[in-house]
Amino acid sequence: MKILIAEDQPPIIITLEKIIKDIYPNAVVSTSLTTAKAISYLKKKKFDLVISDLDFEEGKRFTVADEAKKNDTPCIIYSLYYNKTLTDKAKELMVAGFVCKLGQLDHIIYAIQNFKDLDNYRCPVTLKKQKTTSSKPMKRLKIGDREEEMLRLIISGKTQKEISETMGITINTVRSNFRDIIKKNNSTLPQIIRNYLDWNNPK
Repeated sequence: MKILIAEDQPPIIITLEKIIKDIYPNAVVSTSLTTAKAISYLKKKKFDLVISDLDFEEGKRFTVADEAKKNDTPCIIYSLYYNKTLTDKAKELMVAGFVCKLGQLDHIIYAIQNFKDLDNYRCPVTLKKQKTTSSKPMKRLKIGDREEEMLRLIISGKTQKEISETMGITINTVRSNFRDIIKKNNSTLPQIIRNYLDWNNPK
């Protein structure tokens, strides 16, 4: 299986790659940081699935999904935005899934697991936002509650500035906390994210 991820945020790419490998261990995953590269990939190669951020390049919404449709390639779109206009456009393009908020991992997992059936039946789905919580204690990583919240936010695609605004703290505090997470766990941030996803989404 060949899957293309169109996304410009490395933490989200890591998240998606982990989810894909858990579901399809033998999948070959390509990534694109720009719309132009994604379009180029789609014109040159045949993919079984495309997963794309709706707004990873300003002014180019649905561009990747539109190109995927030309090749009859199923496409899952995720976005922080969720309204009738966007949903109607997703249905028009017959995307396999239009997922609100990547931070809701159960939504993206469901869409990736079921994209073949959804596409075969030409049944576009909108997975409504649901509140999810994890009851598992954090044992593998040395992180506190606030640090875990910061990890969840960066996995969902927020920048350090957006994290500071969401949590009501300064950007210097955000940077300091991430440095502390890295130091306490003696690892890199990408590896910490992978470990966090492994613990919260076991096979």
